[in-house]
Amino acid sequence: MILNHHYWYFEQALSQSFVDMIIKICEKEKKKEATINVGNNNIDKSKRDCIVSWTDNQQIYDIINPFINTANQNAGWNFQIDWNETCQYTIYNKSQFYGYHTDTFTNPYKNKEETHNGKVRKLSMTLQLTDESEYEGGDFYFKYLTTKGVVEEKVDKAKRVGTIIIFPSFMWHQITPVTKGTRKSLVCWTLGYPFK
Repeated sequence: MILNHHYWYFEQALSQSFVDMIIKICEKEKKKEATINVGNNNIDKSKRDCIVSWTDNQQIYDIINPFINTANQNAGWNFQIDWNETCQYTIYNKSQFYGYHTDTFTNPYKNKEETHNGKVRKLSMTLQLTDESEYEGGDFYFKYLTTKGVVEEKVDKAKRVGTIIIFPSFMWHQITPVTKGTRKSLVCWTLGYPFK
């Protein structure tokens, strides 16, 4: 699939009060070490080292979904999407990271709730919850292929609190190790039936 836009962003789209509300909601949830989904949810700290919790708070979906829908249209992807997965609140402390990965799986979901069955992740969203003055490192990168070869792109705007980045879930991306402080973000995936 050839993309005119590899990602779409809304710089500082949410106010600090919205960000604080999201953090307050997510901090109440039970946290655990993040896993790598290779069929058995392994913890593999050579590929991913961070802390996560989960929320399906409707207020959060009401805030982020208009941005997801606008990006889908404005970027020209026009993917058929109709459901959000549970949002992931992610904390990266010093030395923590998530190496290059995509957010897609080999096969559509099955044996899940009816809203997910037969569907795949199509769009990924990340919302920056920590101001760039509060941490160092923790940079957001994309990697993609162009006619000139493989391009690695650092998204500096991703560090600004309240910034939302949306991209096709098959895009390779990473968070580099945090070298100082703590980086917090909210991630959500939007589902639809497989591409045809």
